[in-house]
Amino acid sequence: MGISKQLESDAGFSKQVKFQAPLHYILRVESVSSIKTLLAGREDNSITSTEFCAGAYTWVLKIVWNEKERDEGNGHISMYLRLVDKLKPDQEVVAMFRFYVYNQKLDNYYTVQDATGKYFSPVKPEWGISRVLPLSVFTDASSGYIVNDRCIFGVDVFSPSRSARKAGTLAVVEKEGSRKYTWKVENFSSLQEYKHDSPIFTIDGISWSLTIHPKGDKRAKGESITIFLNLKDHGIIHISAGDRVFAKYALCIKDQHGNNDHRMWSKNPFACR
Repeated sequence: MGISKQLESDAGFSKQVKFQAPLHYILRVESVSSIKTLLAGREDNSITSTEFCAGAYTWVLKIVWNEKERDEGNGHISMYLRLVDKLKPDQEVVAMFRFYVYNQKLDNYYTVQDATGKYFSPVKPEWGISRVLPLSVFTDASSGYIVNDRCIFGVDVFSPSRSARKAGTLAVVEKEGSRKYTWKVENFSSLQEYKHDSPIFTIDGISWSLTIHPKGDKRAKGESITIFLNLKDHGIIHISAGDRVFAKYALCIKDQHGNNDHRMWSKNPFACR
């Protein structure tokens, strides 16, 4: 017997019959008829699971019996995943999820999986699928989804272990004063090492260093000196690892006997580590 059987797919979702149980959470619903009667008299016709952990985040599963014509998923079982953890305003958690409905007669799971990934945030902590399974199929005694007034749902959540997407920060620092750094290299013609690093220097609250290859790096092939600018520390600027600092700069070799300096301008993003 195979592990899964591919069914038709809707935009953004893939449907399969699987023989493997959910990895992360199973919700067993007892007395389905009593619950449906209870929900019929409520505006919120849904049931919510206990909290569970997946990918180091805490979630709940919500099942909705959509029998109201005005609902998007009317005539269907709808399933939603809600992030319980409180995030900062600029944070998002990206996650893919797969919903399960157990067929007790065939001993397999009808599954619908989000195929693109969703961003859970303080503004949008809940995502789901409004038309998982038609109620006419789910409630049909011969289908096998409800047996002895009992049904079973499940969910798997695939997300980074404990990382959230953050909004980047762009800061423009405008202050008077020199933005120049001069590195005087002693005994340059006697240098034997492949490369040499300058002392760390700070400009506008961000720390940098220079690296020189006296005989050039591999790309220069011994034909010219190579100079690099390196971001060393975030300093007093409030930026986080993964953000980038954009800099426009000039690398210059000074003419010590006149005004014929060799200067080259560049602008690059520097990754913060």
